[in-house]
Amino acid sequence: MIVAEEKKKENIAEYILFIWQMQDLVRAANFKKEMVEGFVQSYAESDENYKKEKRWFMELMADMKDEGIEKKGNLSEITELISEMFYLHNTLLNVIKDKKYTELFEEAQPNMAAYLQKAGGSTSNDVETCLTALYGLLVLRLKKADISEETEKAMETFSRLMAYLSQKYKAMKKGEMNFNLN
Repeated sequence: MIVAEEKKKENIAEYILFIWQMQDLVRAANFKKEMVEGFVQSYAESDENYKKEKRWFMELMADMKDEGIEKKGNLSEITELISEMFYLHNTLLNVIKDKKYTELFEEAQPNMAAYLQKAGGSTSNDVETCLTALYGLLVLRLKKADISEETEKAMETFSRLMAYLSQKYKAMKKGEMNFNLN
């Protein structure tokens, strides 16, 4: 199974972060097929795995070009997944009133506001805010940048919230969640 498929099946938040990272990798490679092939070769475990991963990357590059996001932006599939997650987020908070999710959200909420203020940006919803912040943390770690203890603690609240939401998303997709409240 290719890496992306495995992540999508197991943890939707990790999948989204992975796709964002791969989109950035493709952009950094200037959509050069040879550079992407070299990257795939660096981790492929077999010829068969290499061919599957390479095909996935070629499809990713084609999709990015088709959607006109060569310079910036995200695949429409990812935008739709974030919308689904946000719908589930609202359902857990306002309809089901999931106690654990509500606690995790209340713990993360002040950090979301602080993140948006410090980043000077805006996002379309709370799920996107958490994912964007976590992706920023990933980028900082890859750059081996210093990360304050305060930032680490804030990111942990986002991580716990997204982990729980991802578990619920997986259960929802499997048909294991009961939304009938009668």
